[in-house]
Amino acid sequence: MQSLINSSPLSFILHFSWSRYWGYLLAAFFYLGCNTSLAAININQSQPTALGMTATYFKEEGPKLSLAAAVKEMKHRGHLSDNAILSFGINANPIWLKLEVDKPDFDKPDVDKHENTPITRHLRFETSWLDKIDLYFLVDNELKRHVSAGDNWPFKHRQYNDRFIVVPYEYTSDITDVYIRIETEDPLIIPLYLYNNDELVNAKVSDGYIYGLIYGFLLALLAYNALLAFSLKSRRYLFYAQYLCFFLLMNASYTGHAYKWFWPESSLWQQWSNPILMLLFVISGLLFAMRFLGSRIHLPKLHKVITAYCSVLTLIAAACVLLGTNVALLYTAFIAIIPFSALMIVSGAVALLSGMKAARYFLAATIFATLGAAYTSFTVSGVLAYSDLGFHAVEIGMLIEAVLFALALSHQFKISQEEKMRAEKLADIDQLTGLYNRRGFDKILSPIFSTAQRNDRKLSVLLLDIDHFKMINDQYGHLAGDKVITNLSALLLEEARTGDVVARWGGEEFILLLPETDSSEAFSLAERLVRRSADLTLLFEQQEILFTVSIGVASLVNDDKSFLQLLDKADHALYSAKESGRNRVCV
Repeated sequence: MQSLINSSPLSFILHFSWSRYWGYLLAAFFYLGCNTSLAAININQSQPTALGMTATYFKEEGPKLSLAAAVKEMKHRGHLSDNAILSFGINANPIWLKLEVDKPDFDKPDVDKHENTPITRHLRFETSWLDKIDLYFLVDNELKRHVSAGDNWPFKHRQYNDRFIVVPYEYTSDITDVYIRIETEDPLIIPLYLYNNDELVNAKVSDGYIYGLIYGFLLALLAYNALLAFSLKSRRYLFYAQYLCFFLLMNASYTGHAYKWFWPESSLWQQWSNPILMLLFVISGLLFAMRFLGSRIHLPKLHKVITAYCSVLTLIAAACVLLGTNVALLYTAFIAIIPFSALMIVSGAVALLSGMKAARYFLAATIFATLGAAYTSFTVSGVLAYSDLGFHAVEIGMLIEAVLFALALSHQFKISQEEKMRAEKLADIDQLTGLYNRRGFDKILSPIFSTAQRNDRKLSVLLLDIDHFKMINDQYGHLAGDKVITNLSALLLEEARTGDVVARWGGEEFILLLPETDSSEAFSLAERLVRRSADLTLLFEQQEILFTVSIGVASLVNDDKSFLQLLDKADHALYSAKESGRNRVCV
């Protein structure tokens, strides 16, 4: 009977066999008049949601209270929460919670109500940054167990190898009062759950799948961009890899994975890691934005603003660390998210308006990522009511951002490759004639010559020179000379077959590489070119210009070990054609 009275006023009233009407009416009246009443948690039933609405709480004022003092305060000042997850903001006063856990074995027909059958349940605090947690388990106002936990102790002191604090307890009485004191300088958020063994395992497995997918995707993207940075020697990819790295570290820090995996012995660094990594994430994101958008050249004013903002954040963070003011650093980190979000979105919008095509991907990515980061920041800091969506919004936004940034970087890579290919092509092309220059000719030559030599195939070369070209330039001017060269180039392309290579060898000299062509076929083509060149009449400034060409022909034989030997024969033949009167072909 006494345990029932201690459990809750509502349970006490309904225990009597009054009429249903008067019982419910009196229960409702009593419930409204006493804000410290709460429903006991039935340990035999699954608890799918957080326990905030089943607990009473009060904020500790002044010196730290003893358990006895807290029990008295709870009776006078304790009240119920409107939310399943309690949230009190950064550097809030310590909070005392009270849970009533009911083990109604007497409800089971096959169990003796006097039989003491312990049932183990696990209280799991699904916030990774709570500094000090004290749990007191009382039965009939007698302390049965006291547990201290939190980030102030190294990770190895935890009873369970879990990224969150997990406290098991064997419930042996009908009603167990659980008093919990929580203290932290970080945002005081209390997602508190009660699991049986299977539910705890399922929660950890579910976490593993979700974060395995998130971290696996982002780590693969980080490694890919790091490889691109070193292989292409592009700082753009290096800055993006750095941005991803700091996001992963920041996320792992506030989810508790980093304390478990990376610094389990350093409880001091665990206190500072969240704000420091948040600021590094912000600064690395802005540095990537500047590099991606080329803000120094394209957005100089915005570049100065972002640079100044990053410098100010760095100085404030350094001052906070030197002065040991963790709370000031926390406020700085959470406040920094707002300008960071604005600067990222404004940078993308300005770049898009200035005509940068890749900025459309950047802008869409930053909108998702920065809104997600801001939503999570406001949720964690207590500005917004806690929700699972708010807590994980930064991860969702970052995954979407990663996909869009990958598209943006690939778009820029495509453009840079096209520009590179265009530049290489222009470097291989003579600008006046549109024919290959000597550099371009050399690139094409090697496979054609090697194939002909290796497979004993026919191959010929024509070396062509405009006769008395210097006299044309002197008499009509260089523009007239250029017109002669361009018209002759058009003629050569017209006469060349598919597979033939035509190039401007230099000045007024041209070369034709003729695969699958023997000496007689090459000689016939050369004679046709000589005749058609002599028949061309060019009109320049109402003056007729006539010109002729001389051609040397050489064909590949077994003695030719290299193309230079073949070219040397063609050059000798050209010299012979000029010496014998020009406007002719020599083989």
